[in-house]
Amino acid sequence: MKIKVGISNHHVHLSEEALEILFGKGYELTVKNELLQKGQFAANEQVSLQRNGKTLEHIRIVGPVRPYTQVELLEKDNEFFGINAPVRASGDLENSESCMIVGPNGVYMANSCVIVANRHIHMSAEDLKTFNVNNKDVVIVKTKDGVLMDNVTIKSDDTCVLEYHMNKDEAIDLGIENGDEVEIC
Repeated sequence: MKIKVGISNHHVHLSEEALEILFGKGYELTVKNELLQKGQFAANEQVSLQRNGKTLEHIRIVGPVRPYTQVELLEKDNEFFGINAPVRASGDLENSESCMIVGPNGVYMANSCVIVANRHIHMSAEDLKTFNVNNKDVVIVKTKDGVLMDNVTIKSDDTCVLEYHMNKDEAIDLGIENGDEVEIC
């Protein structure tokens, strides 16, 4: 069975505290476009990231607000900043990298909030049964060109819609585009 690919660029998820520091008290994110995963959206708002005297501008915020702030970089961003943000699952932030997030109204120091997101497949409870896997299982997927990608984590909760997520830099290297399909080996 085929699974559609969703390619992820660098982006940030903000806590309510970080959002208010960056954009002002009571500020609410506005929707640019809905994402496939239920309730998530790309916001119109963007921020800049700073580390080691370097700045990445026009970094999209993904909403809604979360209980924690998380910065998701690409491997090339690691090189740009001269850091080593670990490849991890969303929310696994302990002992990760740090950076400053700059918004129009303030600066938020994102301590131990910076990762490179691991490859993962979002699945509903029904998808878990269909593919005969469990939440947090690790699988191998195969691209249309036969390339095998290992260490792909299954992620399932009430918001999940079937989709394989990979980072933009890896997708470019492999010639993969949004909407392409992979399959679990």
